[in-house]
Amino acid sequence: MSVTNAPNRLGLTRIARLLLCVSALGEITVGVLVLLFPQILAILMGAPLDHFGLLVARMLGSAALALGITWWIARNQPVLHLASRVLAGHLIYNLTVGLLFVLCALAASEPVLPWIIAVGHVLIGVGFAAAVLGAERSEDSAGKSS
Repeated sequence: MSVTNAPNRLGLTRIARLLLCVSALGEITVGVLVLLFPQILAILMGAPLDHFGLLVARMLGSAALALGITWWIARNQPVLHLASRVLAGHLIYNLTVGLLFVLCALAASEPVLPWIIAVGHVLIGVGFAAAVLGAERSEDSAGKSS
């Protein structure tokens, strides 16, 4: 391993793990809250939920909880495993949720919270992807120079 690439790779790996932990804890929290109190989504969306809406909200809560637990379990994997096993799903999820909340914010009478959620998801998704890919690239170049 190249000595010059080691600090960069370690820094990017730490950032990737931190963002994965923040994502995991956030989704676990949201999942549990939405499972227990699905009306939270009605407040966020600015529309009441009927019987089926409550069911869908709880399904969303269980999916968020499952993602969070999966990301929590994966947080200490080597960066190459994060890139091959977690990166695509994490990025797609965060960009999609970010886009959906942008659409929600554009239609909402109170758009501040949806905008915050949208920007947060996009930043975490892109930041995690950049950190993982940067660490992977540093590791690849270190392997070539050895």
